Amino acid sequence: MVNWSLITSPRSLVGSAVTLGLLLLSGCQTVNPVQVDASFVATPGFAANCPTVLGVLPIEDGTANGSAERHLTFLRQEVNRRLIDRGYSSTTENWVDASQIGAAPAGESILTPGRLSGLAKQSRDDGLLAVRIERWDEASLMANRRVYFQIGAAMVASDGSQLWSGSIQGNVKAGGMGASPLGRNASARSCAELAVRELLLHLPDRIIR
Repeated sequence: MVNWSLITSPRSLVGSAVTLGLLLLSGCQTVNPVQVDASFVATPGFAANCPTVLGVLPIEDGTANGSAERHLTFLRQEVNRRLIDRGYSSTTENWVDASQIGAAPAGESILTPGRLSGLAKQSRDDGLLAVRIERWDEASLMANRRVYFQIGAAMVASDGSQLWSGSIQGNVKAGGMGASPLGRNASARSCAELAVRELLLHLPDRIIR
C-alpha cells in the first residue's frame, strides 16, 4: 500500500524552490561600499582657462581634533596620482611647495578665495588644486570598516580666477566591493584612496585644445 503522505507534490517542490531562491538572493545582497553626496560647480571660465599642469597644494586638515593629520601626505600623493586619470599633469610636491614660500599668510583656510587667489598668482603652474578635510571619522573603522568624511576642494587658474569648487561627504568601506585589508592603518589608507577617487570623479576632465 502506498503512503501518499510521503510523496511530495509538484506544487510543494515549486514552493520550496521559490523559497530557497529568495533566501539565496537575500544572502547575496551587498551593501554599497561607497555612499556619498557631492556638490561641485565648474565656473563659466573653466573652458577657456582649463589648466594642463596642475599643482596640488598641501592637503589641509580642517577637522576639529586633527583626525586627518596622519593621512595628509598620503592623501596628497593619491590626489597627484589620480589627476592623470582626468587628463592633467601634476608637478612634484617640492616644486609646488617651493613656489608657495611667502606667497600668503597662514591662518586662513586655503579654500578662502583671497588666500587661494594669492597662492595661485605665486604658482609656477597653470593652476592650483586645493583640498581641505573637514571631517575624518574612523570611529567605526574596526567595527564595519567604514570611514565617514567631508572634503572641500577648489581649482583656480594661475591668474587667481576660480574654475571649480564644492564639497563631498559620506562614507566609504575599506576594500571597496572586495575584502577589507587587515589592520587599522591599512583599512584607513584604503578608505583614503576611495575618498580621493570619489572626489576626483567630480573634477571635470581636462579640456584638450
